[in-house]
Amino acid sequence: MEEKCGSAAICFVSFLPDILDSKAEGRNKYLQMMLSVAEKFKRSPYSYVWTAAGMQPDLEKRVGVGGYGYPALVALNVKKGVYAPLKSAYELVHIVEFVKEAGRGGKGNLPLDGAPSLVKTEPWDGKDGQIIEEDEFSLEELMGEETASKDEL
Repeated sequence: MEEKCGSAAICFVSFLPDILDSKAEGRNKYLQMMLSVAEKFKRSPYSYVWTAAGMQPDLEKRVGVGGYGYPALVALNVKKGVYAPLKSAYELVHIVEFVKEAGRGGKGNLPLDGAPSLVKTEPWDGKDGQIIEEDEFSLEELMGEETASKDEL
């Protein structure tokens, strides 16, 4: 976090849906959107980072993101210890307005309760996620012979 956001006046952190929810195509669409925002504001001292849903639980907790509602975006000022969430839809027009507003000093900044601890994650490979197949089991096998005795009243 310090490496990516420490020198920036504002660090915009995107929390993108799990790869199984959005697939590679959806994630790439979100990333392309953020790249176009970064290009539009390239002269501003901002940085842009992203993480997948649930991968940075402490950060999500401290900025009020998590559980549902992905994608999400927050403007984070590490030096001042404040953040502001995007309260509109995660769409280009709203994100551009949010970045402009944050650059003007923002409204509704909230205190960041301490420095978040980040989890080191592997970079995304650019591919769709793989569903992990679990072994199927029979309910009768789990319940054993108890079913016969439960027929009595």
